[in-house]
Amino acid sequence: MPMSSYFAYFTAYRLNVVARFATAIFGGYVLTALSISLISLSLPVSKVDAVLFSVCLSVLIHCLIFIAVFAIKSLRLLCGGLLLLAILQWMLILILKG
Repeated sequence: MPMSSYFAYFTAYRLNVVARFATAIFGGYVLTALSISLISLSLPVSKVDAVLFSVCLSVLIHCLIFIAVFAIKSLRLLCGGLLLLAILQWMLILILKG
């Protein structure tokens, strides 16, 4: 195989990893923020306790999203799923706020 095909393969691989890291960091941040808001609005305890509990869960949520970003093989399916989940959580937040 010529050297250019190796270069193209490793360049595509590196771009895929960079895209997944960006998706994990920024998409994870957005989904974690939406999850915190949704959990704190839906818990039947005082506001302070609900916010404290949801913030404690935020580390776990962000870790799970980070793992899922690298576990899903298709980058297109991953981005679509994260976008769909973000829209669903945002709509539930709007419904719960009234």
